[in-house]
Amino acid sequence: MPKPTTTPPEASAPKRRRADAERSVAAILDAALEALASDPDSSMSEIARRAGVVRATIYVHFPTRTALLDAVMEHAVAQVVEAMRGAEPDRGEPVEALERVLRATWRQLAQFHGLLALNTARLSAEELHRRHLPMLAQLEPLIERGQKQGIFRSDLPVAWHLAVIRAIVHTASGAIQGGRIPESQAEPAMLSTAVAAISTRNAEHDRR
Repeated sequence: MPKPTTTPPEASAPKRRRADAERSVAAILDAALEALASDPDSSMSEIARRAGVVRATIYVHFPTRTALLDAVMEHAVAQVVEAMRGAEPDRGEPVEALERVLRATWRQLAQFHGLLALNTARLSAEELHRRHLPMLAQLEPLIERGQKQGIFRSDLPVAWHLAVIRAIVHTASGAIQGGRIPESQAEPAMLSTAVAAISTRNAEHDRR
């Protein structure tokens, strides 16, 4: 009868270290997202405290604050993309689908308006656009479908519609941060403005 194989301790140690490192990174990113969303000037010490690690551990994984901010943004974008996928952009009539996806996007984004403001201030327009591409990719087929059905304007390219929608969402987020509109009004205002901006119905009305 063959003897059961066992993993030598020296072979399992690197796996444990990798698992520990992955848990530390996940804890740091979650803590940083929470801290920066409430206070964009949160210190590395505050983020370490929330993550349950010492500050030196953050620097092991993220040598600079910029590196951490970049990773946190990627983490936040991944959460928004997941919410958008969950809203099923390929299901239903285009306007209803767009509203559903934007509502899911907004409710996920509502957790970190402060982080959006921080990234808007620190990144160029081109770089900010590049980092939003995973989210825009969720909307692109939906906009194209609406154009083919004559619901969304086809006299303008999809890229224009995506840029307009992103700008409206960012403007609504900034208005909340600046105290210019209460959160209870921001979501319906964002939805109606975004749909109206790309709708053929409004374009036809303007041409009259």
